[in-house]
Amino acid sequence: MKNIFLLLCLSLFLLPVTYAQAPLSNLEGNASSITSKLGTALSLTDVQKPKILDVVTAFLKQRANILPLARDNEKAYDTKLNSFHNGFYRKLKAILKPEQYEQFLQLKPPTNDGTNVLSQLFY
Repeated sequence: MKNIFLLLCLSLFLLPVTYAQAPLSNLEGNASSITSKLGTALSLTDVQKPKILDVVTAFLKQRANILPLARDNEKAYDTKLNSFHNGFYRKLKAILKPEQYEQFLQLKPPTNDGTNVLSQLFY
């Protein structure tokens, strides 16, 4: 009984950390998956795909680097994430055609859905 209680306590303690890090644990894989989805949804050209992959990878790495702030200093995390989002969107605009960028904005999930890899770009 004591072991079950300890296991439960440990699980509850680690769950938020594990959950928060899970989407970012495989940056390159997630970046490839996101680029693939964007490639299909936005009809990316062969020239655009590697550029988008680079921008998405860089953004995901930035997010991963500030993830501890989400737990320790939420205001600082939100400020930095907002700054990263602005830079990311600016870079996307430079790569995508205007109609592709508008289509991209329409891909935003209504909520931060852990099952939708595109949520990582918006939330």
